[in-house]
Amino acid sequence: MVTRARVDELDAERVTLTDTLTGERLTVRARTVVNSTGVWADRHDDRITVLPSRGSHLVLPAAAVGSPRAALTVPLPGSTSRFLLVLPRPDDQVLVGLTDEPAPGVDPLEPPVPEADEQLLLEGVSRALRSPVTSADVVGRFAGLRPLVVRDDKPSADVSREHLLLDEPGRPLTIAGGKLTTYRRMAQDTVDAVARRLGRGGECRTATLPCSVRPRRPTSPTWRRRPGWCAGSARSRPRWPPCRRATRGLPTRSLRGARPRGPSWRTACWRRVR
Repeated sequence: MVTRARVDELDAERVTLTDTLTGERLTVRARTVVNSTGVWADRHDDRITVLPSRGSHLVLPAAAVGSPRAALTVPLPGSTSRFLLVLPRPDDQVLVGLTDEPAPGVDPLEPPVPEADEQLLLEGVSRALRSPVTSADVVGRFAGLRPLVVRDDKPSADVSREHLLLDEPGRPLTIAGGKLTTYRRMAQDTVDAVARRLGRGGECRTATLPCSVRPRRPTSPTWRRRPGWCAGSARSRPRWPPCRRATRGLPTRSLRGARPRGPSWRTACWRRVR
């Protein structure tokens, strides 16, 4: 892995980099090169155009919106298909989002939150609150950019979120577009394309691999010794498989020996897997 490096040139089997700290140039060779650079993808592939779409978020004290215990969904004024969200966090704060506005020319590393985005979020969620929130309530703000692939002249909110894989002989593989919830399919399509280029067969197993550790209900007397199941007493054991949130994406063996007790079992599971 090379960090703090700028990509100058790339082709199907070679990438030329410049170390931004020392100015040194180096060439990295591989059997296959994949361009998966998100909002920068069109800088390395002239076959596509990426439209960065800004998603702005605000952080407010939970008390400012009534200390909700569940998510609040508010229709966006003037739209029949978009909604604003107020999501409770475990630190007595809430996350308010989210916008979908074109952001051409914005620095992808540190996209700012414009005043217009902040007011849109505050005024939008205030329509569902007894007491409106203002900029004085905001304790934090941040934004991210969606790498939308432009296929026609539409507003960013209407641009397709489907990903695009370009596989042309003699050129790097390019994967662009998509969204967080489709990352596994994007990875599957990309790895399958790489395998074809390398002449390797085999059936992809992505669809059969779990996203999180969700063990079945124990049926054996020895279930307490099985990794992947939090062994609590029958009284403290929850009705659904424990640790499914805390263990998302972690190996099953990480839970070996975890024995939470009482109402704090979630905290115990989280501490164990961390």
